[in-house]
Amino acid sequence: MKSRSGNLIAWIQKAPGRLGRFFLGSADQFVMRHRILNGTLLAGVAAMGMGLASEFFREGFETGGLIALWTAFTSSILFYYLARFKHQFRWLIVPTFFIGGLSTLMQIQYSGGIISANIMVMFPLLIMYMLILGQKYDWLIILAFAATLFGIQYFQSIRPDLFSDYSSDRARSEDFLVTGVTVLLVVGLMLRTLNRSYEDALGEVRRLKDQQDGDYFLTSLLIRPLAGIRNRSQAVSLQAFVKQKKSFLFKDREHELGGDICVADRIILRGKSYCVFANGDAMGKSMQGAGGALVFGAAFRALIERTHRESYLSGYYPEHWLQEALNDMNSAFQGFDGSMSISLILGLVDESNGFLYYINAEHPFPILLRENKAQFLSEEATNFKVGMLHERARIETFRIRPGDIIILGSDGRDDLSMAGDGENRSINEDHTAILQEVELSEGDLETLATNLQARGELTDDLSLLSISYSPQEDLQPTRDGIPKRAARYIGESRPMEALPILERELQNGNDSPELQKLLYEAYKHCGQPEKSASAAASYIDRRPGSLQMIYNAALEYTRAGMLADAISMAERLQSRKPEARPVLKLLKKLYEKTGQNELAREIERELSEQIDAALTEA
Repeated sequence: MKSRSGNLIAWIQKAPGRLGRFFLGSADQFVMRHRILNGTLLAGVAAMGMGLASEFFREGFETGGLIALWTAFTSSILFYYLARFKHQFRWLIVPTFFIGGLSTLMQIQYSGGIISANIMVMFPLLIMYMLILGQKYDWLIILAFAATLFGIQYFQSIRPDLFSDYSSDRARSEDFLVTGVTVLLVVGLMLRTLNRSYEDALGEVRRLKDQQDGDYFLTSLLIRPLAGIRNRSQAVSLQAFVKQKKSFLFKDREHELGGDICVADRIILRGKSYCVFANGDAMGKSMQGAGGALVFGAAFRALIERTHRESYLSGYYPEHWLQEALNDMNSAFQGFDGSMSISLILGLVDESNGFLYYINAEHPFPILLRENKAQFLSEEATNFKVGMLHERARIETFRIRPGDIIILGSDGRDDLSMAGDGENRSINEDHTAILQEVELSEGDLETLATNLQARGELTDDLSLLSISYSPQEDLQPTRDGIPKRAARYIGESRPMEALPILERELQNGNDSPELQKLLYEAYKHCGQPEKSASAAASYIDRRPGSLQMIYNAALEYTRAGMLADAISMAERLQSRKPEARPVLKLLKKLYEKTGQNELAREIERELSEQIDAALTEA
């Protein structure tokens, strides 16, 4: 019983809406102004019906008045049918005004005044267009209509001779009363029509917003497994903070969506563990930015999985792996023909020594916090954004000491809206202001983000990534165990006497960089380039910042005929110092020897451009 009564109540509650959709047309088929026109024409039918009933019971079949009323009544029915069921709107406005005015004049001529609200054939359309402009004009229309009624009533009183046989005060009073009641009913119906249209429009907006928020939520779900820190390193610690500008509610829970992303993972290259990280800011806001973050996250995770599975990738040097990663991502974004790109810092940290390799693709400068003093790692011009890169990227390096904190961040850290109202508000243009905030926060990302938002309003997505290094063993090698006699022999150009001593130390487990450097010198002077290059490579593994030793290794590999290894070493150096002419000359020769003529020609063009630039400056 209760369920039946509940269903009945629900049906009664829904009945007005169903009637409104039937008489006015559904919001799916009609735009708001057409639904209002349907309601106006229906109101005209109701008004004319009341007018005919009034005329019939009071005057009978008086010919003149009925002609006007029947004309208006049948026209309203015809126009309503054409508008509601035939969707004919364009040609109805002028005829409606014409017939409304004509029937009003006929009514005044034959019946002597405003009979049975006949003037409402014309005024509903005026009200309709005023209401479309906004409900703030309602009172003007009502006042105009009331003033018209009183004006005609007064004119009839002072000049009754201008009207037909219509001298009865009672008749005029009845007509005035009927007209007023009809006006109220019709205006009420029109306002209800307008409100219903507004309600339907707002309902449609809410429905579309719910659908949009659902799309936002699904997109955020796709990004979630692709982003985040998957760091299992004991030596390298990474922390991330992401605050997207776009927030939305879905299922009564707040979520965020944007183009900023922080990712980190762990890979093995040439038998050594590296922590790989990236902080990116995709082009666009909200959904467009999230699309870029989604593309980048998918490409990044795919590259990590490929590195785990495929031996050729895990055999790369760090510089080669970064170049390969950037090229893969750049190719993915270039497929969007410039409509999508991403700025980022992509890097590797050697877990054994804290050596940092990174590529800055048009991203804000990384920050070093050392002994509570913040400074930029580098302020030189960087590479183009991913998706717009057309040349070999430059790789920057840095040795992270224990206690250092490296902080990366998107441009949301700088683009703060400063205090002020209206036109007085301004965007922060001082990119160095972040340094003071980093010092005040002592490297804590949550505190840094809070301080930034206290300093100014975020106008863009904000993402921060911090990197710190805590070695699990002493990084400072000792020369203990390296006989001074061997070092003296090398200094005295007596490598043959030093070699047995150094090789014995190596067999005893002494693998210090100093020993490898002495072995390199000894093998080089003894004319053993293959062993010399191997010793240099071992030294570089422990001291990857030594550019000179990388160059020496490339030369020794060349002398040993190990051209592939020589090219690898030379390309590592080129990635870090692309303007170094000796390296370019060596690479050109190596490419020519290995038949890579196209690459050799590219190097030759670079050398020529350097010469032209030098002559221009001179």
